[in-house]
Amino acid sequence: MLFLQCVGMDNWLFALQLGVVVTAVVLIAGWTASYVLRAARAGAPPVIRASFTELQKGWYQVQIAVANRAPYPIVVDELRRVRPRAARLLAPIKQVNTRKGEFQVWSHPSTDKATASIPLDLALGPHEAHSGTVARASEGHLTAWLLLSETSNPGEVTLELAMLDGAGHLRRYPFIARREHSAPRVRTGNR
Repeated sequence: MLFLQCVGMDNWLFALQLGVVVTAVVLIAGWTASYVLRAARAGAPPVIRASFTELQKGWYQVQIAVANRAPYPIVVDELRRVRPRAARLLAPIKQVNTRKGEFQVWSHPSTDKATASIPLDLALGPHEAHSGTVARASEGHLTAWLLLSETSNPGEVTLELAMLDGAGHLRRYPFIARREHSAPRVRTGNR
């Protein structure tokens, strides 16, 4: 019945309403398509596994494994502590420039300054899924030192990795590192 009313020339109101509805549908479809394309380009977030062990009172070694699941390469740019706020990070190896050249030396908490974040430069290749496996170049391992007061005994710490994606956008990924308790030493032999 509505169609029969539209046949006349003076039903401009219906034409206007139809135009508004068609425009709204096209805009929603365009927004949805752009959202899907951006989500596909962004890829899946990286897989981050982390644990830490005590080296001596207040000094912990953090082991981090990162697997890129995105279809483009990423660069792990920075490691930052989130909680506990009193924690400080130290890169185990630092770059030293001298007149004789550039050298890599071991850091030490008694001589080097620990900070809330440390710069990293770990490039990970794109994820290439073949039969459910991950390409070797898309995985990387990091080691950092975590310094806390000697009285603290954390079971977990919250850290954050900052990564540059394929388009150069900085993305932050918080994660939890859990403490690994070392097994007690077992005496063997005569002594």
